[in-house]
Amino acid sequence: MAELSLGGFPLHYEDSGSAGEPLALIHGSWGDHHQWDPVALRLSESYRVLSYDRRGHGASLAPGRPMYLADQVADLSALLSIVGRGPLHLVGSGAGAIIALELALLRPDQVRSVNIHEPPLVGLLAGVPQCDRLHANFREFEQRVVTQLQAGDRAPAAQAYANGVSAEAGGWAELSVPVQRALVANAYASLRESSDPGYEIMELDRFATYRDAIVLTGGSRSAPAFGAVNDRLAAALYGALRYSFEGAGHFPHVTHPDEFVRVVGEFCRFASRR
Repeated sequence: MAELSLGGFPLHYEDSGSAGEPLALIHGSWGDHHQWDPVALRLSESYRVLSYDRRGHGASLAPGRPMYLADQVADLSALLSIVGRGPLHLVGSGAGAIIALELALLRPDQVRSVNIHEPPLVGLLAGVPQCDRLHANFREFEQRVVTQLQAGDRAPAAQAYANGVSAEAGGWAELSVPVQRALVANAYASLRESSDPGYEIMELDRFATYRDAIVLTGGSRSAPAFGAVNDRLAAALYGALRYSFEGAGHFPHVTHPDEFVRVVGEFCRFASRR
């Protein structure tokens, strides 16, 4: 694993594959780059794959450093400038999907396409009559998890998170042991990021002139709030594609890696032909 010094803390990343277009994998708030292990090697057969531990996650320890969305976007932009090879395909999950969207808006020169899975922008549901109950339920779930984290209960909070982002029971049980351990290890990083409203809502009118290729994916077994968020984003994005991972939840790259690799590959090829 390589290391890049950014503003006084190390940003750790993996750069694999030497042929094909560059592709970056951006993990969510509860993980690290190992969350992509089930798909990274196969993607590297066709792409130059860049994955990394975001600021405050995994090996990219940043004690005392801010973890606002703007900092995470700046980190990714700096990383791409140093190790990237021109515009990249961005693949983001959870909070990583929000970072991908922000980079696409702020630095379109660095982005070839955007593939995002269930960004937790639940603030987009506030004040929407048909989404009131979904918004309230998700907020209650988030507060329960935050309360557990504030009490120091990392493992129960991680389990509650994995179950809560699923529409059905058993979300935690279907994850591999390494992913479960990563969720526990990075639990406090999610708590630090939860204080930034940028991870909850975006100004949709910013997408008015956005025309690059983008696909919004969801899992048929994910919490319904994610689907509603994707609906709001799709209405704001010109020509956005949609895809549902049937039988999957919030972590299709972990639970359905074959399908995930296929969908990412097909979309990237489509984006490159545009």
